[in-house]
Amino acid sequence: MLAESEKLEKIKNLISRHSQIISELEGLRSGNPQMPQQKTRRIVTGPVDESRSSQMLSSRELGEKIRQEFLSKRQAEGIQLQLIKGKTIFRTRSGKRVGLAVATERQPNRWFLGLPDGGFDHAVLLCQRENGEIIDIPLPEKFFEQYTMSQSKGQLKFNVVNRGSGLLVLVPGTDGINAKSLASDYSFLK
Repeated sequence: MLAESEKLEKIKNLISRHSQIISELEGLRSGNPQMPQQKTRRIVTGPVDESRSSQMLSSRELGEKIRQEFLSKRQAEGIQLQLIKGKTIFRTRSGKRVGLAVATERQPNRWFLGLPDGGFDHAVLLCQRENGEIIDIPLPEKFFEQYTMSQSKGQLKFNVVNRGSGLLVLVPGTDGINAKSLASDYSFLK
């Protein structure tokens, strides 16, 4: 069983490397070469022989750490968010609920995130690049009044991609919503 898990992990790593090579090759062909990013910090969930459940725990711990860093930055700006449900739903001083979703870059320039359907008013998508950088995408309540996201198993699904035009939140029925057009600050969380 352990040997099979090691094989599976190696296959996942090979697929990821293949995707990165294809992405860089496409960039070279289009005349817009993407230079490989210098890895300032690589998150390692443990040795290959570690069990899948231990790796999942490490992923959860990483998500918690990313959320805590985000909360600390907002607190320094005078924004208090109080945890009210699970590890992802918080309440603002004004009583609005905020969902904090976290994802790592498992495929180059792509993140998949989810939050409980109907469980929040505002959302913040925290996307970790492979180099450790965190990109945060604020989605105020007005975003959800204007757009309908995909749903599956009681979760709203968010698909974020980084393309030549910038960071996009893929919304069904659109070509993607530019993250820069969504919110310029976090004042809506007060």
